[in-house]
Amino acid sequence: MELLSSISPFLLDWLNLIVRWIHVIVGIAWIGTSFYFNWLDSRLDREIDSENIEGELWSVHSGGFYNINKLKGPPKKFPKELHWFKWEAYATWISGFVLLIIVYYLNAEGLMIDKNVNDISPLTAIIISLIFLIGSWFLYDFLCESKLINHTALFTIICFFISVVVCYLLTKIYGSRAAYIHVGASLGTIMALNVFRVIIPSQKNMVNAALNNQKPDLSMGINAKRRSIHNNYIALPVLFIMISAHYPFTYGHKYNWLILASISIIGVLVRHYFNLRNKKKYKPWILPVAAVGMLILIFYTTLPRIFSNQKNLTSSLEQISFIEINNIIKYRCGVCHTKNPTFEGFEDPPLGIVFNTPDDILKNIDKIKSQVIDSDIMPPGNLTGITETEKVKINLWINQGSNINN
Repeated sequence: MELLSSISPFLLDWLNLIVRWIHVIVGIAWIGTSFYFNWLDSRLDREIDSENIEGELWSVHSGGFYNINKLKGPPKKFPKELHWFKWEAYATWISGFVLLIIVYYLNAEGLMIDKNVNDISPLTAIIISLIFLIGSWFLYDFLCESKLINHTALFTIICFFISVVVCYLLTKIYGSRAAYIHVGASLGTIMALNVFRVIIPSQKNMVNAALNNQKPDLSMGINAKRRSIHNNYIALPVLFIMISAHYPFTYGHKYNWLILASISIIGVLVRHYFNLRNKKKYKPWILPVAAVGMLILIFYTTLPRIFSNQKNLTSSLEQISFIEINNIIKYRCGVCHTKNPTFEGFEDPPLGIVFNTPDDILKNIDKIKSQVIDSDIMPPGNLTGITETEKVKINLWINQGSNINN
């Protein structure tokens, strides 16, 4: 039993790696397929003199020529194998949910809960998570089945408003990083269930109708097309959330929910530009607007930090000694970031970062600044109780030249 307890953290690390690898691979396959078919449908040559072919495309790739045809209706004789493009979506969601369990549910106290935000138990955090994921789908599906769906602009505005409110509420329930991940998980759940509950059933209805020489249910096809478009626009915000964990200045910002909402709008604008271009509708103003929006975000998140740092430097004449900084890092960071972590659940230092020697601290000074000073990400949930005064002293020491000999 003791041996199993010692091995389990290493096994979880390997499981995390394998599942994350799978998640990235199948996610690329799913989103890549979606983007490809959008592009393909817009590039078809539709000026073809044929009773059965709606459009065709010639392409060259990997030393071969390809001729792709889109039929006006079902084929007279079905092939032995018809690919549905569904398992990519299912595998992405399943692997993503398994990652949620491995990374967050099994370490809820460290990564989901920030006691400065909301002091809840790990079990409560997990139950809220499950209810949120399931509820997101039912709310979205309800809106799609309502008469609101016939008013595209109003539907979009209401869905976005609800998403922003939910994102804000999540930042008041979980730690900031977990809040971001749950927004992404809910959007991914909506996308996967769109495929499972709406798009694939519509395609099966179309195939069965063709095989039985009947007319397909057109309402199912219209609904499936609509959900497919929704998935297309949701994709870029989800992809951003997937990589956001590497950029604490986003999810660690005071108004992280606003940062996420703004970047999502920018992503949707970029996707909208390419969707319109694929339809031969050119709106060149969209990309510059998106670029200006990103520049505003950059200045908004960066300039206040710069001014604050300069103010602290000019207002303090105190010379910070390395002995004081070393003690702060030892007690606030060293329980995890050491060769032999003493914090429960860690057999190895996270990301291999250690602060055992002065050189270790200097080597990772940029990471300390970005995750402790420029954001409130570390320590996670402030489990070790680092104070604002201690943060100011670390920042002063860094700006005074990070001297380890004083």
